[in-house]
Amino acid sequence: MITYGIMEWGKYCMSTGLFDEIRVFYGSDQLTTIFNDLVNNNVEEAVRSINHKNLQFPSLFILQHQINKSGLADRLSPRNKYALDLINQLSADVRLDSDRLLSEYTQANYSTIRWIVETGYADDGLSEEYDEVLDTAAIILSRVYNDNSCLKIMDELIFNRHRKGAYIYDLVWAFFETITPQSINMVANRLRSANPKDIELAQKFLNFIPCMNREDDPLKQYQCCVRWINQNENFLYYTGATNQQTTNPSRYAVSLEAKYLQKPAGIILSDQTRSLRKEELSYMDIFKSLDDDSRLLLANYSDMLYRTNKYRWNRWLQSPVEKQLVVARKTMGGEQ
Repeated sequence: MITYGIMEWGKYCMSTGLFDEIRVFYGSDQLTTIFNDLVNNNVEEAVRSINHKNLQFPSLFILQHQINKSGLADRLSPRNKYALDLINQLSADVRLDSDRLLSEYTQANYSTIRWIVETGYADDGLSEEYDEVLDTAAIILSRVYNDNSCLKIMDELIFNRHRKGAYIYDLVWAFFETITPQSINMVANRLRSANPKDIELAQKFLNFIPCMNREDDPLKQYQCCVRWINQNENFLYYTGATNQQTTNPSRYAVSLEAKYLQKPAGIILSDQTRSLRKEELSYMDIFKSLDDDSRLLLANYSDMLYRTNKYRWNRWLQSPVEKQLVVARKTMGGEQ
């Protein structure tokens, strides 16, 4: 039982901004009670406390209905107003398209999205509505604002929810659309987890890495994954495959053209191919005309040679493709 009087709690919250302390130590119901009492006895303290700079998003979310009922919505800080607007839009099932979000972009709104994710993820599971807001904020941050600072949080949410059998698919989609060595290595690190469910999910996510099918021991899988990622990270592209299309989607693939030319996959698979030299475009056209086995052999040999001797690689690439194949087969023994 809380022994502070209304005024004492008001001063306590006003000076420290710890509505969150009430929520964490005494629960959501007690937070609601204290807020309502403050509104009835000292509305100014209630406003100052809810607008405190150190308030965490879960407390605002819990108090949203009381804020609306008390008529204090217009007195919220810009951060809190934007956060409540996002909650209301999602509650009304309003589609949040990228163009609209970017048109509303301000540094303050961007900071609010980060605030929601960074202060809110520890309370994941508070309610279905809460989780939807949290997921949306993380997706906006990573996909609209291209801020990868939330990848670690998304990784935590995905694997923690999987342990509990909770919904993960929206976060998984956004997480894997962000192709960075950081995100893939995060998943690979889960192969070293003490939790079997983490390992199980990581193995599914990393099924695009060939050695995953050749090793059974998670530690060996981790070691081979790290080596493979280091070798192929520049050549990966997102396939767009999701769990709605197949039960075990292969989310990434290696662009053999990119590996052959030693160019980032983003250049090869986008309009940026105009940045390639005329001879590079010619090499790529010839390469595409080959059968799959030959393309795989040349891509792997090109990568190996480029890493060991760039001068020899450049001369090899300029030679006729028939000669390239002879050299590659002789050196790698047809290894794929």
